Formats: sequence, C-alpha cells, structure tokens
Amino acid sequence: MTILLRYLSLTLLCVFLSAICSSLLAQQQKPHVINYARAQYGAASKNWAVGQDEKGVMYFANDAGLLESDGMDWHLYACPGNPLVRALAVRSHDVVYTGGDAELGCWRRDCTGRLSYTSFLELLPGGRTDNESFWRVGIDGEYVYFQSFSHIYIYDGTGLRTVDVPGGFLFLHQVRDEWWIQEMYGSLYRLKDGRLTRVEGTEFLNGSLVRVMLPYGDDRYVVGTAGGELYLYDGKDRFVPWNDRLFAQLRGKELNCGIFASCRGSYYLGTLLDGIYEVDVQGRLLNHFSTDNLLQNNTILSLYEDKRHNVWAALDRGLSYMRYTPGLSYYVTADRNPSSVYAAVRWHDYLLVGTNQGVFYTSADKVADLDMFSSLRLLEGTQGQVWDFRLTQEGRLYCCHNSGLLELTPDLQVRRPYRIDTGVYRMLESTINGRQVQVIVTYTDLYVYEVATRRLNVVKQVKDPIIDAAVDHTGNIWLETVRRGVWKCRLTDELDAFRYYTYYGHETDPALPADISLFRCSGRIVFLAGNRFYTYDENVDRLLPDKRLNDCFAGVGDLKSIVPIDAERSWAVTSTSIFRFRYDGYIARIEEAYRVETDDLSLINEYENICVLDDSTSLVCLDAGFILHNGWRVPSQAIQPAAPFLEFVQAGKSTGRGYMDLRENIRIPYFDNSITVGFTIDGAFAGNLSAECLLEGVDSTWTSTGRVNRVTYTRLPSGHYTLRLRATDGLGNYSPDTILPFTIRRPWWRTVWAGLGALVLLILLFFVAYRLMRHRLQVRHLRRLKAEEAERLRLQNEQLQDELEQKNAELFTQASFIIRKNELILKLKELVDELLGKNTQKALLPLFRHINGLLADNLDAEADWQTFLIQFEQKHHNFFKKLKEAYPQLTSGDLRLCACLKLNMDTKDIASLMNLSIRAVENNRYRLRKKLNLQSSQNLNEFFLTID
Repeated sequence: MTILLRYLSLTLLCVFLSAICSSLLAQQQKPHVINYARAQYGAASKNWAVGQDEKGVMYFANDAGLLESDGMDWHLYACPGNPLVRALAVRSHDVVYTGGDAELGCWRRDCTGRLSYTSFLELLPGGRTDNESFWRVGIDGEYVYFQSFSHIYIYDGTGLRTVDVPGGFLFLHQVRDEWWIQEMYGSLYRLKDGRLTRVEGTEFLNGSLVRVMLPYGDDRYVVGTAGGELYLYDGKDRFVPWNDRLFAQLRGKELNCGIFASCRGSYYLGTLLDGIYEVDVQGRLLNHFSTDNLLQNNTILSLYEDKRHNVWAALDRGLSYMRYTPGLSYYVTADRNPSSVYAAVRWHDYLLVGTNQGVFYTSADKVADLDMFSSLRLLEGTQGQVWDFRLTQEGRLYCCHNSGLLELTPDLQVRRPYRIDTGVYRMLESTINGRQVQVIVTYTDLYVYEVATRRLNVVKQVKDPIIDAAVDHTGNIWLETVRRGVWKCRLTDELDAFRYYTYYGHETDPALPADISLFRCSGRIVFLAGNRFYTYDENVDRLLPDKRLNDCFAGVGDLKSIVPIDAERSWAVTSTSIFRFRYDGYIARIEEAYRVETDDLSLINEYENICVLDDSTSLVCLDAGFILHNGWRVPSQAIQPAAPFLEFVQAGKSTGRGYMDLRENIRIPYFDNSITVGFTIDGAFAGNLSAECLLEGVDSTWTSTGRVNRVTYTRLPSGHYTLRLRATDGLGNYSPDTILPFTIRRPWWRTVWAGLGALVLLILLFFVAYRLMRHRLQVRHLRRLKAEEAERLRLQNEQLQDELEQKNAELFTQASFIIRKNELILKLKELVDELLGKNTQKALLPLFRHINGLLADNLDAEADWQTFLIQFEQKHHNFFKKLKEAYPQLTSGDLRLCACLKLNMDTKDIASLMNLSIRAVENNRYRLRKKLNLQSSQNLNEFFLTID
C-alpha cells in the first residue's frame, strides 16, 4: 500500500511538473509575425478595424474602403463617393456592416461572390449625419450599433433610431455578451436591448478616456485608459490597479486597444506609440512587439483574435498577423542583412548560433526574449562560414568552419586544436579498432585524429570530394561524396590509410540514384536517395530499400536530411517542411509535422538542417533566423483542414457575366462550355493551405491550384461532370472533398427536340426527294411519251406527206391525164373533121361520124370533173366546204376554178380541164377575185394556198 501511494504521488508530481513546464513554455511561445504592406493587399496604408466570418474570410476597415481576403487573394470594395471605412462588424459571410466618414451601411454578397453596398443614410432621421464619423460597429442579436462620438444609431433591420447622452461617447466595447461605452470623459454606460443605462460607481473614470475594456475571469473586467492606467473592475463600483510595473511601462505610450486571447490566457494591449504588449493574467509582460523587433509600425489602431487564435493588428501603416503554431517559437531577424543559420548548440549557459557570418552567442536565458537577436554578439575570431558544431564526450566544443577546425573554450575563447589549412564540413567522434578517434571531413581530404596519441593522419585513397561521414557499429567509415554515391571504408590498424574501401552507387548498381546522402537514424546509418530510404545489407553487400521508412514517408516529397534526436526519435527535413518521427527498427510513424517555408520564412536551400539543443528543444535553421521547437508539448493529431467553400460558378469566358446560382442545379449552355469555380478555404492564413482539384472524367490525378482561390476548365464537351475540391496543408493532410456536380448542355443539334426536328426534316426531305424523283420520272416518262408520240406523228406526217405527195402526184397525174386526153381527143376530132372536109367519099362518112361520136363521148367534161374532184377532195378535205362557208356566193364553176388555182395550175391547163377557152378562164378568174374581195395586189393563187 505504501509503495502504491508513493507511485501515485510520484505520478501526480510528474504530471504537475509537466503541466507547469508546458504552461511556462506556452507562455514563452513566440509567434511568427507576418507584415503586410499596402503593396501586398492593394489598398491604403491605414487600417482601422478587423473582422472575420464563419468561413474564415478576413475583413479590414481601410482608408480606401472595405478590404477582404481569404488568405489567397485580396479584394478592395470602395464605398460610393470613396469615403474611408473606420469600423466594421461581420454578421456572416454574406452580410458585413461598416461605418466611416459620414457614411454607414451594409454589404451583401451576390452570386458573383462579390460584395455590393447599400447605404443607410436615407434611414437616418433627417437623412443626414452632420458629417459624423463612425468609430465602432457592433452586432447584438437582431440589433446593429453604429457609434459615432455624438450618437449611437441602432439598426433593427428596417430603420435607424438613436440613443444619446449629453456629453457624447468615446468607444463602444463588447465584453462577453455585454456592451459598454463611456460618456466622453465621464462614466460608463451599459447598452442592452437598445437602451443605455448609466453604471453607478464609475464616476471614478471622470476625466479619463477608457479605450480598453476586456473580460477578467468570469465576472470581472480589465479597464484601461489612454494614459496607460489599467484597473480590475468588479462591475459595480470597485476599481483596483492591476499591475504597477505594467502601468509604468505603458505610461506615455497612448494605450488604444486590446483583446483577451483565451486560448493562451494572455492579454494584448495595443498602443499608438510603442506597438503591442502581451501580458499574462497577472499583468506581467510576456512579449513586446514593436518596430524594434517584428512590427512594421508602432501605431496600433485595432486588435483582433481570429478563429484559429491568431492575432491581427490593424496599423497606421499596413497590417500585422501574429500566427501561433503550437510547439514552435519563431525568431526572425528584422535586419536588412540577415545571417543564415547553419548550426546551433546550447553550451555552458550559452546559446551559440553558427551562421554564414560567424558564431554568435547569447545567454541561454535570453532565448525567451522576443528581441533576442539584439542580444546576440559575434564571437571574435569566428568570422566566416560556420558549417557545424560538435560537442565531444569530454565536453569540448568544436566548430567546423570555413577556415578550418576551431575549438571554443568555456570562456568563449577561440583556438585551433590542429593545423588544418582548409575548410571543415564535419567532425565526428567514434571508437575504431578499440581507439578513440575523430574523423574530420574537409574541403580537400579526410583526416583521422587519434585522441590518445594526438596524431593527425590524412587518408587520400578516395579521390571523390567528400562532404559527410558516419561510423557504423562495426567500425566502418561511410563517406558521402558529391553526387557520385557513397564509400564503405575500413581503416588499417595504424589509422593512416584504408585497408579496403568499396563504392556503392549508380555506377555499380543501376537501381541506385547518383546522389546519395547518409544520416544516422535510430542508432543506425540510413541512406537517402531519390526521396527513398536505403539501408546496408551486409549479407548481400548492397544498399536495399527500407520498406518501413519508405511507407512512413510515402506521401512526403523532396526529403533533404535526417537529424537524430535520441535512440528512437528523429527529424526529417524537406525543402519546405519538417517531420518529427519515431522509428525503432520495426515501426515508423510520423508524430508531428510543420510547414516551415511560408510567407517570409525559408530553410537554407541544399543545407536544410535542424539542431537538437537538448531532449526537449530543437532549433530549425532558417536563412534569416531560426525556429525553436518545444518537445514538452504532447504530440497531437494533425488538424484536418476544412473543406473548401464554394463562392461562385461562372460559365463562359466573358468577364462579369455567366454567373450561376449555387442553390440550383448548374446547367451550362454548350456555347459557354468553360467553367470557373471560385472558393475559399477556412484557415488559409493560419495553415498556409492550398487547394487541389479533380474533375471526374477529365483529370486522372489531383491537380494543385497553388495559392489561387479559383479553378478554370475550358472547352468541355457536353455531358455530366463532378468537380472535387479539397484543401491541403502540404504535410499529407487533406480536407473532405467539396463536390460540385454540373452539366454542360448538349448543343441544340443534339437535343431531343433537335432530333425530332431532324427526323421530321429528314422525313420531309425524303418526301420531297420522293416527289422530286417521282416528278422527274414522270417528266422523263412524259418526255418519252411525247418523244414517242412526236416520232409517231413524225412518221405519220411523213407517211401522210408521202400519201399526200402521192395523192398530189396522182391528182396531177389525173389532171394531166385528163388534160392530155382531152387535148388528144380534140386534135383527133380536128383531124377527123379536116379529113371529113377533104374527103367527100360517102362511104367513109358513117365512119367519120362514128369516130366523132366516140370522141365526143370521151370528151365528157362532167365525168372528168367528177373523177378530178374525187381525187381533190381526198387530198384537200373540206376545202370546198370552208370556201362555201366563207364565200356562199361562189358557184360550182367558181369552186372548180378555185380547185384548179389551189393546185397552182396555169390558165392553159385550167382551160383544157374545164373545156373552156383561155379567155373564158381569165374572165372567170376576174369574177372570182371580185367575189373573194381580193385586192389587186394580192395573188389569187397564193390566197388559195393559205386555205387547207
């Protein structure tokens, strides 16, 4: 039972001491102060107030307007008429209230992600402010307070009303859920539910200006005046001076503002003349931030603690951001010609810092001071490049220097222990072949110093330039060369040469990179090459990958060095980050991770290093200072970044148009098939976060957007897409995905209606084509029929023409025959009559008479005409009918004459055919012309040729 009680007592004591140490270290923690000049944020120099919304976006009241930043981008919103903005209050990401010179109003965010302003001047009684300046804006539930030196205007969502006191006001203060304000040089008032109540017992403050009022404990207050007086106030009538020493420090510094940082349990007091004082709950000074160390300006107009418990300072010239990282304290020099820190060691109550300019020292108790750099002193005789410190088992301190190996004495004297006429990279102490030796790596050769005999040997077998060395548990010396690999060497018993030396690198093993670095880790030698870890396997005499370490650092790139802390813990350093990990040979896991290379901080390129000062403190070397790591802090799980918040979605490439409503499904027209998505990341300032994006179906891997708060995809085909966004801190920690589904609409020619229209059009085209083809076929058929008919008619006409010509020939033949016959008969008759007149023989008279009778019978004109007319009518059908209808006065003799004229017969033939004399024919022609009413110039034959 006694043993158990002793064990419990010891445990409780350890826990108590650990808590005290952690508390003390926490109090001594130094922030990383980041200064923003007007050139960085793009507004006026003077900033009056600071605020933050639920998404982590910061707002600043600036002389040029309302300044907004999400940690990646800055944007300035100018008020109408460009009045300055002196005060602000943030209700949400979408609503911000501001007040300034003769102006007060509200900013609201639209679908573009930008803020637009609405002035409340028209809501004021009388519609004017009498050129008042508004110095404070506060939100109390449904009320918004706009405070000037003359009035407090209360906005209830619909209108403004005022509350006043006779002497005017100073500044409005929010303490917990209460609102306090001082009458100018008078008593305090409480503002509740839009009503002012004078607080009795505060007449003590008459004649002073209360600029600071902060919570103290659960129910008390810290009240600070412009003169630097600070009181603890019980809320009734008792004012007790807080800390006289603090009052003495603040006197004459014009105390102007303050905040209580509950996470650290400290108060920040801003002055107009001397920067910021950080004090604990007892009023004891913890830090003093000013232009002498970190701030860019001493005039503090406002202080603000953000959601990550970091502190913002609105300055008369610029902004300052005090970022706290648990476990880390930052010491960055403000010197314009800073020293790069390569090594450090704590020794004999001194902190010695090795830089590119020499060794600087200060008392170890000065490390807690924010302006520690002002206490650093250059150690005479060490001017030049310092590479490393080495503390031996005997307690001697050596400095690896550009001018050789230096030994520092406890009284900070410098001497040269050996004559080495070249620069020294490394010095290490070990036992080889049972003898204590020092292995010294110089710019030119490898030196081996035997401690017992004080003999210094030069070993020259390895011709490659050597930059580092390590001794393994068997006494082998491993040498790291410049980008050629490593050598395993064994010294002779005389320690003056290598008995053997073996090369390991890409020349003998193609699987190895050319650049191999060696380090000690968890009591063994590990090799780092191509961002992979290797260890030596003596069974196969090769460097083989170390699976446990490689798996542990699978998501970490650009590894530079390993620094051992103790038997199991080590630091891994990249070009931008540091990782504290534990490796016992079986299990490797990362315990802590920090991103170093942010804003104005950076490790030394190609010489990234961490110096272990003791079991609980490590110093991270920077190119302009260093960072101290507090090992007492219990390792905590990495904070997962918050998922990005969507700000806007813009379709198309035109600026100022195409913004989509995030509350609705995003459907983008095909001709605007480019999309820009804006977003914010909560904690981008504090965690130096960046974003990564992946568009499913387009991207195969996550793509970093860097420190840019928007991502753009162009010329996307139509279809459904899902955009994924996530935040990362660069240390392998990722936020949950923010998912944005959207659709690029099909072009009109690929829509259902376009398809139906195309189908209808296709049917119409087919129908028209069918009709056209059918019409063409019909036309072709008709043409063929017409051609056939024309051919038939042509043949028929030819046949008829042939028949006609044949009939004409027959008709002419018939007419000619009749004419010739009649002529022959007439000649024969004349001949018979002549013979009868000459021959008187009576015996022949009957013969002559018989012959005349026969001739008269064959000279029958009527019969000949009937035959002729039959033939004529067959050729010229209806000729006589047409003439008779046209000229009813024509006689049959006229018609016969017309038929002869139709056949274009001459007068002699007509006379013969008609058995008339030529004169009788001429007379008949004359009478016929008259009957036909023909002109004398008109040819009678041509007239009949026109009649069919």
